[in-house]
Amino acid sequence: MNGGLTAHAMDDNDDVPIPEPARELLTGMRIGYLSTSRRDGHLGAVPVAVVRDGDVVKISSPAATEKVRSLRSDPRVALCVPDPANVTRYVEIRGVADVDDDVDRAFINWVAREFMGEDEYPHESPNVKRVVVTIHPRNISMPHVQGG
Repeated sequence: MNGGLTAHAMDDNDDVPIPEPARELLTGMRIGYLSTSRRDGHLGAVPVAVVRDGDVVKISSPAATEKVRSLRSDPRVALCVPDPANVTRYVEIRGVADVDDDVDRAFINWVAREFMGEDEYPHESPNVKRVVVTIHPRNISMPHVQGG
């Protein structure tokens, strides 16, 4: 890697504004890879649908997942979102996550309306409890990968 964009928080408790090139890559709904520290001490990485909301990133998840249990124990995360047109271009966001109940499935149903053309999220029972994971960036990078 050489060059690229990097933004760091001045303090570990400060959010970093998402720079314009990263905002562009995070427009719409994207697929990213969320890494967490599992409760057993190992790292875990899972694909997730990602939506940028201003200077935070949001993910919807069923509440009863290892990912959510891990985040409740240790909110530190790393999220890598590749450019679907060129996977050697990506944004990495390291930060902390808040986990909140998705009351009345409002967020997941908004995602369904906005990005799937459906009134309600169609891929599971409406009885499944969901959460909204909000990632607060502390460090953002968009490295230039050689050959990309």
